[in-house]
Amino acid sequence: MPSNKSSTHDPRKGEWDGTPIEQWEPSKWKQWKSKHSASDEGAKIEREYLRIKHAVQQANFALSLDRVKIKLKLTSDKSIGLQGTFPCKPGDIGKNSSPNRQYTISFGFVANDAGVKTAVIKARELDLSLMTKQFQWTPYLLGKQAQKIELLDEEKPARLIRELIEEYEKEFWKTHENNRQGICTWESHYMRHLKKLPQDVPMSLDALEEALKKTKPNTSARFFLAWQLKKFCKFCGVNGFKTINTYATPKPNPTIRKVPLDEEILQGFLKIGMPLSAYASKDNMTQPEQWQWAYGMLATYGLRPHELFAVDVEAFLKTANTFHLVTLNPSLTEGTKTGERSCGIPPLHPHWVELFDLKNIRFPYNQGKLSNKTAKIHIKFRTSGIGFSPYDLRHAYAIRGHRLRVPIKTMADYMGHTVQEHTKTYQRWMNEDANLEIYQEVVIHRQGITKEALKSIISELEAENNALKAENATLKGLLIQHQLGELLS
Repeated sequence: MPSNKSSTHDPRKGEWDGTPIEQWEPSKWKQWKSKHSASDEGAKIEREYLRIKHAVQQANFALSLDRVKIKLKLTSDKSIGLQGTFPCKPGDIGKNSSPNRQYTISFGFVANDAGVKTAVIKARELDLSLMTKQFQWTPYLLGKQAQKIELLDEEKPARLIRELIEEYEKEFWKTHENNRQGICTWESHYMRHLKKLPQDVPMSLDALEEALKKTKPNTSARFFLAWQLKKFCKFCGVNGFKTINTYATPKPNPTIRKVPLDEEILQGFLKIGMPLSAYASKDNMTQPEQWQWAYGMLATYGLRPHELFAVDVEAFLKTANTFHLVTLNPSLTEGTKTGERSCGIPPLHPHWVELFDLKNIRFPYNQGKLSNKTAKIHIKFRTSGIGFSPYDLRHAYAIRGHRLRVPIKTMADYMGHTVQEHTKTYQRWMNEDANLEIYQEVVIHRQGITKEALKSIISELEAENNALKAENATLKGLLIQHQLGELLS
């Protein structure tokens, strides 16, 4: 019978002639000589450890030949586990947001010949479940972790998606200010996508698929939905990355926007002031001048639609405001999108202030929340048949600044965002026609010569050239007559 000391001996700490056992080639297990005598129980345990380690190596080599990706691993001197890349456990996330991660699963296989054989069978079984996409994390595979995951706890009822979203929102407000900007972020970047999920069912892969099918492939809606669902799954501890990735689409390039010309903007001013009999509402029938004022402010100052209601009217009407600058008061709208402007906003076409009668303040009758007020502006643009949106007036303001050679940093300040955002968002709307017009204005007009002026100068030069030719012909005739007279005399 072995002694208590030898039975608790850890062979992994064995050493022979200065060489640790873990650095010894397992295939040479028979040659291993322990510091213990050959008949000592400790020496036998160490050689048996090397023999099983060699058996594990041979088993893994055979599995590799059969292209089985799950491998055996000695998790201790007495047990064998299985190591491989599996779908992430609930609550886990792979490297670089990968849906997969490497795990070592312990099945309690004893480190002996029978344990090796049983582990090989289980490795092939797991590999087949991965290949056929049937693998699932069961409480048996999760072991103790299953007790910590509510999703797998059958004794507790699964929470509904709407309940999970409520908890998700609570987490959101821990890192965001509860103001207009925060509310806008939650509604547009979070809830806008999460509401596509079925609300009164537990979280599941089917629920994710139902939401994803509501968007079209290769669209921004699909791209941002997939992005938000991954964040939500991570919060819920649900491994839905694989399902989401099957529907995910790369971020599409933005559609080229048709930015209205100044002439089209002036036509839109007239259209928005026309009452629409087909829409017999108070907004459409009784306040054409109010809508024209709102339209003129958006066109002249490049405001975001909601910023119209943040205009500091008192400062705008001051007689000292000779440059007709507009300043915004975020407190009027519980904060603007990007905070206060660092400067007043000038009209790039100053004559539009008088043309649109902007100093005669006439806010449209527009009650309710700020989001409702802003929505009504978009609706009015659409029902008036203007042909472009309120934001298109903002893009036109940006391009107008480029035509007038306003520095990019200054334009970014006027529009209330960074230079990077200005360059990325607005310069892409400058199509070939806009760029050509800017070239004509900056280069040709800078030289004080328009296309019409060039034609006039060319005509004058041609007339002068013809006159010189006629005068030259006359002089030649006189010269010939003079020469003939001398010969005759």
